[in-house]
Amino acid sequence: MRPGTAAGVVDFYRRLFAAVEAGTELPVFRGEQEYYRKDGSIMVGEVQVIPQVDAEGRLYEILGVTRDISERKEFEAELRRLAVYDPVTGVWNRRHGEELIAADLEQARDSGQRLTLLMLDIDHFKSVNDTHGHLAGDSVLATFAERVSTMIRREDVFARYGGEEFAVLSRGLDMAAARAFAERIRQLIAEYEFAFDDAIIPITISVGVAATPQVVVEHPHD
Repeated sequence: MRPGTAAGVVDFYRRLFAAVEAGTELPVFRGEQEYYRKDGSIMVGEVQVIPQVDAEGRLYEILGVTRDISERKEFEAELRRLAVYDPVTGVWNRRHGEELIAADLEQARDSGQRLTLLMLDIDHFKSVNDTHGHLAGDSVLATFAERVSTMIRREDVFARYGGEEFAVLSRGLDMAAARAFAERIRQLIAEYEFAFDDAIIPITISVGVAATPQVVVEHPHD
C-alpha cells in the first residue's frame, strides 16, 4: 500500500478496536486505496473491510475484499480530461475556456483588474485541409497551439474556440501591451515552417484584440 493512502486504513482499525473494547457498533470500511505492484506500477483498489460477529456480537473475523479498479479509474480520468481539453491541440476546449474567461471577468468587475482578450484565427485554413488533407490540418492546429503556448504565461487562458479559432485571455495588460503581444504571436507563426510529410505549409493568422476598461475600485474603510 502506498504510504499516502494508508492513513485511512490505520484510522479505521483504531476505530474498530476501540469499538470492540467499548462494546459499541463496529465500523465498516469502504474506500479506494493505492498499492504498488511488483513492477513498481500503481494499482487502485476498491477496498471493503467488514467485521464479522457471532450470535453474541463478538468479533471473530475481519473480512477484507480488494477489487482492482485501475482501468475504471483511468477511464474516468480520461473522461474528465476530455471534458475540459481539446483532443487535437491539448489546450482548453471552448466550453471550459468560456467558463474560465467568465470567472476572470467576474473577478475583474470586483477588483478592477485589466483583462485583454486575443482572438487568433488561422488564415485560409480550409485550403490546408482541401490541399493537404485533414491529417495535415490537425498537425497544423496542434503545432500552432504548441507554438503559441510558448508565448503565453501559465496564468493565461488559452482555448480552442472554434475550428481554427483560438482565444487567449491575459491579465494585467493594457491595450498597447496586448497589441504588441498579438504582433509577437503573429510574427512567430508567420516565420515558423509548418511541415507535414514532405510539404511546407505557409501559415499566417489574423488577430483581434479587446480589453476591459480600466476601472478604479474603491473599497470603503470599515
